[in-house]
Amino acid sequence: MVTSALLVIFLYAAAACASWAILRAVPAPLRPQAGSDGRYAAIDGMRGLLAYAVFIHHGVITWQYLHSGLWALPPSRLYTHLGQSSVALFFMVTAFLFWDKLLKAGPGMDWREFVSARFYRVYPVYALAVVLTTILALAATGFELRTGPLDLLRRLIGWAGFKAPPINGLENAGQIVAYATWSLPYELLFYAALPALAFLFSPARRLRPALVSLAVTLALLLYFRNFSLAVLDCFLGGIAGAYAIRQPRFVRFARSDRGLLLALAALSATVAGCPGAYAPLPLLGVGLFFVIVAAGQDFRGALTRQPVLWLGEISYGVYLLHGIVIWTLITANGPMRAVIGEEEPLYVLALAVAGVLVLVAASLVHLTVERPAILFGRRSRALRRAARASRVPA
Repeated sequence: MVTSALLVIFLYAAAACASWAILRAVPAPLRPQAGSDGRYAAIDGMRGLLAYAVFIHHGVITWQYLHSGLWALPPSRLYTHLGQSSVALFFMVTAFLFWDKLLKAGPGMDWREFVSARFYRVYPVYALAVVLTTILALAATGFELRTGPLDLLRRLIGWAGFKAPPINGLENAGQIVAYATWSLPYELLFYAALPALAFLFSPARRLRPALVSLAVTLALLLYFRNFSLAVLDCFLGGIAGAYAIRQPRFVRFARSDRGLLLALAALSATVAGCPGAYAPLPLLGVGLFFVIVAAGQDFRGALTRQPVLWLGEISYGVYLLHGIVIWTLITANGPMRAVIGEEEPLYVLALAVAGVLVLVAASLVHLTVERPAILFGRRSRALRRAARASRVPA
């Protein structure tokens, strides 16, 4: 492929321009504002860049697949870390946000509302991705039933349960989503284990939620069976960040130019010196970068500009839909593959177009599926709170 850094800069520049153009069509009240609703603006911006980094990572892997038939990590450390370190940082963001919420709420943490909020945040967009994946898998197999109806149903139930089995005989059906859904079981496991972890290590010590949490966690371990401890270690960085932001001296340092330089040095050293992210040493470097960002380092405003914040707003859609766009535009598109052939510059242009389409698709899904589902969940929880309050004697 083209020199790593040049390709990354080019694709990010295209993404920034596309995000800016998309924002012009988004109604002003729906545009993200830095620090609104008590959110961590630097983390929001970082999350958008991470999701797009995963797109670049899988775009490079797709080039390899088209020429070797193998879906494997790229030889470049930069391209590898665009995927692995980005997902590691996603896990840290998850752990940080919810451990921070635990520390703020203490024993008053409402676990039912937590489960409801996570469902409406995660599942609607995932369900849409599963539907699109099923349609594309059926298209790839000529819309002919190549397995028994019960087998097809069982496979689709597997997809509904966050697994990625073959669909209608298409063994690499997971490639339609660039196998990106592998990270969702880790998120689910963290959500499930959170009440038990809170009982052990935080002020939110409540026995009944902890026991339910333990049972659900064990059930998920048995259901998925393939969790990696090295990957689970990523969540520790987010928990560390939740404590770090409560240290005023560290926050002042993190927001200074010295903090900026240390964050860049930690990330650069990790990418240059480590072949992958899922080991103690690279996770230490990535974790140091993360806690500095969590403490408010926005790299002189780069992470809090509106186009970057919009990428953060649509990051979940970018993460789940980018593989579908690459598959449709390039992998399963015979005429496009014939035009590209062995020409790397043409593939880079096609990848840039795919990136723009990913942002457009993720924006539409955010406005029509993700955001309405989140708001519906909030209204449902507000109604339940009101109903409970009305039953309490004056």
